[in-house]
Amino acid sequence: MATLTHNILVPTDFSRSSRLALDAAHLLAVQNGAKVTLVHVYEPRGVLFGGEPGLEAGHGIPKEDEARLHAELERIARERFPDVEKIKTAVIVSESPAKGIVEYAEKEGVDFIVITTHGRTGFSRMLIGSVAEKVVRLAHCPVLTLRSKLQD
Repeated sequence: MATLTHNILVPTDFSRSSRLALDAAHLLAVQNGAKVTLVHVYEPRGVLFGGEPGLEAGHGIPKEDEARLHAELERIARERFPDVEKIKTAVIVSESPAKGIVEYAEKEGVDFIVITTHGRTGFSRMLIGSVAEKVVRLAHCPVLTLRSKLQD
């Protein structure tokens, strides 16, 4: 029997609504024996990489922020994926969350992305845009989008 996926990427912004994607990815990973990578995209404020106070030259993220984000991803991995053998975490620095997710997925050989959409509509969606929608358009692999009705 062929498996659906071998390498799942789950982006999280640590919101309540992103838990839906974590749960779905866990189920898929267990059923398929897949590797899971949990990622968070850090968006530097203002100037391109290196322009934010407290940054190492060209690194793009303050050391304390990076350590805090990695710790949170590791906590999620332990608590929500205890029975998944191959799990990895990563913090991506990108001015565009969608582009960062897609580029990382391609570089890491991901064959399936699971992401939650916040379900914004109308004017707020027009202003903010949808990271999930952009990931679907740009990704080289299948993307499972789950609409969360939770308000963060």
